[in-house]
Amino acid sequence: MKNNPLKRSVLLAAVVGLACLALALSGIFAPMAIRPRLDLPMMLGLSVLALTIDAYWGPAPRLSWSALAANAALGGAVFALLPWCAGLAENTPVWTLGLAGAAVFGLACLLYTAALERIATGPKAPLAPAGTALMLYLAGQCLSGIL
Repeated sequence: MKNNPLKRSVLLAAVVGLACLALALSGIFAPMAIRPRLDLPMMLGLSVLALTIDAYWGPAPRLSWSALAANAALGGAVFALLPWCAGLAENTPVWTLGLAGAAVFGLACLLYTAALERIATGPKAPLAPAGTALMLYLAGQCLSGIL
């Protein structure tokens, strides 16, 4: 399979779409349950999940600024439109979700790709992409706690 740097955005759309579907169905079948909000840690968690699936799916793409900008723009569109269409963005404006999603997914792509370029992945380290994603998510949680 050819290495396509925009495959990450397609995987992000699939992951966010499944999460929106699960949250919408949980709101239908369990209306009194407390559902998680779509905030920065949730966006980061969905982003690193999509990046981890991409890392295990095929060879990791090289760090390219044009692909990074395209992924950030498409990530912003995904985080703006899918939750809005699913009715999960209660009182949050769509442009706010889009800007936050673009920033979160763009930075996650940059940091995750840079980390995977510097560590040994492959058959000798099968859990390296998952460990990198976990550490990136925990770092985002710490930053969210500081803010």
